[in-house]
Amino acid sequence: MAQVSIITGASRGIGKAIAKKFASENHYTVLVGRNENLLKEVQSELKSFGKENLYFVGDVADPNFAKKCVELTLEKYGKIDHLINNAGILIVKKFIDSDLSEFQEQINTNLIGVYNFTKAALPSMIEKKSGSIINISSLAGKNTFVGGTMYAATKHALMAFSGCLMLEVREHNIRVAVVCPGSVATDMIFQSSMAPANPDKILDPSDVAEIVSTIIKLPARALMSEVEIRPTNPK
Repeated sequence: MAQVSIITGASRGIGKAIAKKFASENHYTVLVGRNENLLKEVQSELKSFGKENLYFVGDVADPNFAKKCVELTLEKYGKIDHLINNAGILIVKKFIDSDLSEFQEQINTNLIGVYNFTKAALPSMIEKKSGSIINISSLAGKNTFVGGTMYAATKHALMAFSGCLMLEVREHNIRVAVVCPGSVATDMIFQSSMAPANPDKILDPSDVAEIVSTIIKLPARALMSEVEIRPTNPK
């Protein structure tokens, strides 16, 4: 049977690129996002690969939404092979100018959303003794930068979450990996103060999708637990 993959933040950017890559590789894809119109567009694009896909509209920070997505996926396909926690929010602002609500918004999506979908999907993976959980972090999860007090804090936390979870679930043959991209040409970065001077020199979302695809294609005995990917020459 084809593999079944849930991808959060799948309506655009990195999530959309991963969905297209997986669909081209014969996956049943389950698309999760907030914008139904964009999800419908992605769903329509994926039909060209000849594989059925589902989409769910909601907030990843809502545990009931995450539980429903997983339950309906299991009801439809009977399994979940891969969970790609990609949904994210970037707000770049110096701490003195920041607002608690902006910090909470990023915590909710960048961290709580990962917790919710992982919590919902993990029991079925443990039961079948296999699965992959790939969390899309950032080089900001390993480094610091001006304006990153809120965003980098969530991504540093995601690194710790991923590392600890990997150690906990490897005994069930479940692989947990975290991918840390540098600058990627997505709406998220273009709409921030970190928009690059030369967009053609930074990563394309498809570059990150290639890394994610490589991770899940490794032999079951092998785990690539952490990957950094950055532009070769961004200037």
